[in-house]
Amino acid sequence: MTPAQRASLEAHIIGERAKDMDAAMAPLSENASYVIPGYVLQGKVPIRRMYEHVLPGIPTESFDEYLRALDDPAVASWGANHCVLEYTDDYPHHRNMIVVVHFDGDKVKSENTYYRTIEQRTLPMEQVFGSMDGVIPVA
Repeated sequence: MTPAQRASLEAHIIGERAKDMDAAMAPLSENASYVIPGYVLQGKVPIRRMYEHVLPGIPTESFDEYLRALDDPAVASWGANHCVLEYTDDYPHHRNMIVVVHFDGDKVKSENTYYRTIEQRTLPMEQVFGSMDGVIPVA
C-alpha cells in the first residue's frame, strides 16, 4: 500500500462519513466494482446508487470505527495493492465483518464486504437497483 492509496481510502471514508456523495465517489477508480451482501456492483453508477440509499442510515460511529481499524494491526492487513480488515469484537458496528479493499493505481477499485457468520446479511436493494446495468444479484 502506498501513501497515496491510503489517502484515497481515507478520503473515501471521510466522504462517506460526511454523507457527501461527490467526496465519497471521487477517490474511486473509473473501473470500480464492489461486492456487497447479495450483489456485485460493477461501475460507479450502481455504487453511487447504493451509497445514496444506505449512507443516510449509517451512524457516524461506523465510519469512525472504519478509520480507526486502518491503524489497528489486530484488524488491518495491508498488501501491495489491497487492505483486508477482519473486525474484532472491539468494533461493534462491524462485528463479524470482513472488508477487502483493492486499489487501481492510487484509486479505490473495490470495497468488498463479507460476513463471518452463517447468517448472510443481505441488503433489500431490489427496489433501489431494479434491473440496472452493472448490478448482479448473487445467490
